[in-house]
Amino acid sequence: MSFFGNASGNNSKSKNREKYKELTLGIKQTVLERSKNRCQSCSKKLSGSNQPQFQHINGSKKDNRPENLRALCSECFGDNAPKENNFVLSSIKNIFSKK
Repeated sequence: MSFFGNASGNNSKSKNREKYKELTLGIKQTVLERSKNRCQSCSKKLSGSNQPQFQHINGSKKDNRPENLRALCSECFGDNAPKENNFVLSSIKNIFSKK
């Protein structure tokens, strides 16, 4: 193993990126087990009609590591949705609507 990777030229970090490229059922299950099948915001039980939603803590939808995900109920997921896109759109609309 060298500073630039192992002898075959593969870097272990790139393998980790590939491993968490998709949000698999196994990753979802790990996050749910960690949260004890409860919303990590309001503690409601997640099952049946209250299906879990998974929020990316760092905001990157490509980072599907269990440490970067938290299980939320649909209400809390909607409340925790990023607002910056709405802010940008409303700012642009305000700029162009002024005459």
